Amino acid sequence: MPACRVHETIAKIINEDYNFDEKLLRVGTIAPDCWRNVPEDSVIKDKYLSHFWDFRIKSGQANDYEHFYIKYYDKMNNPFYFGYLIHLIVDQYWKTNIDKRYEKKIDGIHYLIDNNGNLVKDEDYTSYYERIKMQKRLAKKYDLDYLPTDYSYYEKFNLDIDKLKEIDKNGLFGDHGTINYDNTILTMSDDVPESIYFDDASIDKAINETVIFVRSELKRLKDVKKEYDSKIKIAVDIDDTILSTKELEDYYWNVFLDEHPEIDRNKNYSWGDLELSLFWSEYRDKMAYGQVKDGVSDALDKLLDNNYVVDLLSARPIDKYASLDKNLAEYFEKNNVNYSNINLGFYDKYEFLKEQKYDVFIDNELRHIRPANESGIFTILYGPKAEDYDGLQTDDWSNIPNIINKKFKNNNKKRIRN
Repeated sequence: MPACRVHETIAKIINEDYNFDEKLLRVGTIAPDCWRNVPEDSVIKDKYLSHFWDFRIKSGQANDYEHFYIKYYDKMNNPFYFGYLIHLIVDQYWKTNIDKRYEKKIDGIHYLIDNNGNLVKDEDYTSYYERIKMQKRLAKKYDLDYLPTDYSYYEKFNLDIDKLKEIDKNGLFGDHGTINYDNTILTMSDDVPESIYFDDASIDKAINETVIFVRSELKRLKDVKKEYDSKIKIAVDIDDTILSTKELEDYYWNVFLDEHPEIDRNKNYSWGDLELSLFWSEYRDKMAYGQVKDGVSDALDKLLDNNYVVDLLSARPIDKYASLDKNLAEYFEKNNVNYSNINLGFYDKYEFLKEQKYDVFIDNELRHIRPANESGIFTILYGPKAEDYDGLQTDDWSNIPNIINKKFKNNNKKRIRN
């Protein structure tokens, strides 16, 4: 994968077209790799989260930078987010086209390819030290100077990325963060010898080639966003709307009580009680993957076939589940549940719906449905009939595509909103 200074170099070249604050842009373009330096006790230390992997992609790099661009489109005038996007695009191209020029794996053994085409076993951290040579030379050539390690220096710094809201800023800033690693290990130098594996000429060629790809992708993404905005966007809650979560919770609560006879079965527990906290700590992950409700798979397929955007939502705290994004994607794939994207980890469902401009919202809880409905979002309350609610509701997933099609005839957003 491309190293920090490669990312910074490409971002700096791309910035000739935009004239962003260069330092914050560079911080943004190395930010996805700060997972490496997050303290061990941090809530997030997963590369797939910071790199927006889509686990439905089975070959090649799994970065879903289209989703990142669409989701954070309104923040793309902030150099941090723009740099972050460039990192994801560069990773995609490098993994698919560049890495194989420098490295090869045969029978489980990693080899480096020198500038004469010879294979050399990658032993004793050879590739690591050779990459440092290459990066120091890039830092000198492209004047990649010191970056302040205190985030308060960056006036427009903002980390409002749902999947990373819990990340410890020390993974990026501070004495042990990625920026400090750049400043101390990858500093500019006049006397660093050229790498025999990552030589100047081939790295320059790879960088220039990648810049062309990034520029073309930035143009293409504008068209992707335009097409996306022309579609009706449906947000579907996961727990107790798609999955039978409550039933699984009830099952494991009884298992928990059997395992802990000292706990009073007849007491009504509430959040904050030690008994309930113990229960969730022991069974949280087991309760995350309930049975898919009848009709969900067919209904979502019909909506997707009708060219709607169908996004799945859950406010489950990412830091409290093991690889939640990955496991949900694999679970839905196994159960033939198709969708456009999954969004996790946000704190306020209603604010998220407004921010992302959803047209339709399907949920099982009135406390989420009411404010969405009052703000003009077309809502469907899923589940047993609520007597104190006179809005649209159903407990049959097979009805939902017809309800939405009737509301949004011809799937024409302009027509609907005029």
